[in-house]
Amino acid sequence: MTDPDDGATLTRRVRELEAENTRLKGERGSSSPIAGGRWRAVVSAVCIVVASVLVPASIIGGWARMQLVSEDAFVETLAPLIDDDAVQDLIMVETMSAVRAQVDFHALTDEVFDAIADLGVPSSAATALDILRQPAAEGMAGIVESTLATAVASDVFSDVWATSLRGAHRAFTLASTSDGGGIIVLSHDRVGIATGPLIAELKEMLVDRGVGVAAIIPETDRMIVLGDGETLRTIRSTHALIEAIGQWLPLVAIGLFGLGIGLARRRSTAVLGAGVGATIGSGALGVVLLIGSAGVPLVAAELGFVSPGVEAIYGHLTDGIVRGVWLIVVIGIITAIGGWFFGRSSSALSSRSAVAAATTSIRQRLEARH
Repeated sequence: MTDPDDGATLTRRVRELEAENTRLKGERGSSSPIAGGRWRAVVSAVCIVVASVLVPASIIGGWARMQLVSEDAFVETLAPLIDDDAVQDLIMVETMSAVRAQVDFHALTDEVFDAIADLGVPSSAATALDILRQPAAEGMAGIVESTLATAVASDVFSDVWATSLRGAHRAFTLASTSDGGGIIVLSHDRVGIATGPLIAELKEMLVDRGVGVAAIIPETDRMIVLGDGETLRTIRSTHALIEAIGQWLPLVAIGLFGLGIGLARRRSTAVLGAGVGATIGSGALGVVLLIGSAGVPLVAAELGFVSPGVEAIYGHLTDGIVRGVWLIVVIGIITAIGGWFFGRSSSALSSRSAVAAATTSIRQRLEARH
């Protein structure tokens, strides 16, 4: 026979166990959202940070891909260069360097003056001719240089420049995808840019304008060597990489920003963080471009180019990137302000209350005036 006291004790024990079980279930249920919330907060923060880091590369990649893919965008970027005085001076210096390397103006004048002397001129005339040799040689070179300067600054050469840019873009595309062509010279041992076509265009332009001395400008195969066969492989690899990065990296960055905001427990805080991250990322790229512009004169000096011309080229090349930087900075600031405004901070609550009060006051005044 069972003792009643044992039954009561057993019943009491079962109730205690049930109560404990209920308590544990409650604790587990209450702790699960906290753990899940922490996990979401961590993943959200990581996504936003990674997206912010990708912002500078996305801007550069998108700009570079546009230049590679669109011939019109490439020409639109570089065509205004020819209107810059510093770039015109750079072209003049390089063109005259190529001309002087092919034409010995002193030897030409010596041949002419020697032929005149052989005709049997008086000694005083021969002495005068000797005095005139140096000025005549320099004068001939000066005529070519001044005529080239006039041609480079003309509207006609602007058209030649634009045509050359289109040819260069197509040639680079061929160099990246096939066997090259145009002003891009490819062989088994070297890759370079041929200056011959550009000089030929100048020569033809000068001859057509009646500048007879331009006829002595010879055909030249002078080439700016960019590298060897390894450089060609690098060009092709870089082209493919830039095209892929420029197409997908901006989408990845935007997707990470969206994922970070979507997973956040407090989305207003995530929006604020995304805006700040985008602003910092694009601003960092702007600082790098500014530092790069300061270092351009040093690079130009090492390469032996005219510094103002190289600075002008750098400015035109980075102008599109700088516009992209400012656009992302503005978007980032507006996004950050929006995230703060709709947040839970006391300042945000006060601001919303003030805006609501102002809106109500304006509406009431408008209603009063019908």
